[in-house]
Amino acid sequence: MAGLSFGPGCARVPDVMPEALRILRQEHANMAMLLDILDRQLAAEEKGEPLDYEIIRATLDYFSSYPDLYHHPKEEFIFLRLRALDSDKAKPLAQLLNEHDDLGLLTRRFARATVDQILNPSAVTQQRFAGVGREFVDVNRRHMAWEDEHFFPRVLEVMSSEDWAAIDDQITDWEDPLFGGLVELRFRHLHKMILDLERDNLEGQQH
Repeated sequence: MAGLSFGPGCARVPDVMPEALRILRQEHANMAMLLDILDRQLAAEEKGEPLDYEIIRATLDYFSSYPDLYHHPKEEFIFLRLRALDSDKAKPLAQLLNEHDDLGLLTRRFARATVDQILNPSAVTQQRFAGVGREFVDVNRRHMAWEDEHFFPRVLEVMSSEDWAAIDDQITDWEDPLFGGLVELRFRHLHKMILDLERDNLEGQQH
C-alpha cells in the first residue's frame, strides 16, 4: 500500500506515483516513440525516399484502437472525478475533452490520406498525406506535453490516496495490443521496428 504524506490541512496525498497515473505516463512514452517513428517516415518522404506504409498503417491502427478507445477514456474518467472534487481547479483543464475528440478525427483524417496516397498516388495526395501526417505528429506531441505539464500535476495536487484507490478500482487494465505482454499479429512488424529503435538508442548512448 502507498504511504501517505500529510500536507496543509492534513490532506492525505500519495507519496508515490499512483498506479493509474504511472500507466498513463508510460502510455505517453509509448506513443511518443510511435510519433518518432512516424516522424522518420515523414522525413524520408520529404527526401523522396520510399515509405514503409505497413508501419504507417499499423501505427494509425494502434492509435485508433488503443489510445482513442482506452487511453483517452481513462484520462477523461480521472478528469470527471477531478471536476466532482474541485470544479474550479478542473475548469482550466476542460479542453482535454475537446482535444481528445479532435485527436480522434485527426487520426481518421491521416488514415484516409494514407489510403488515398497508397491507392491513387499523385502530387495532390502526396501533399495531403505529408500535411496531415505532420499535423498528426505535432498535435499529438503538443497534447501529451500539455497533459504532462498541466493535467497530471493538477490531479496529483487535488486527489487523495483514497481517490486514486477508487480510480484504480473503476478503471479496467486493458491489455495493450502492441506494448503489452502479447503482441498482436497486425503489430508484429511495427513491434520489430520499435525494438530496433530502442537498440539504436542504446548503442548511441554507449558511444
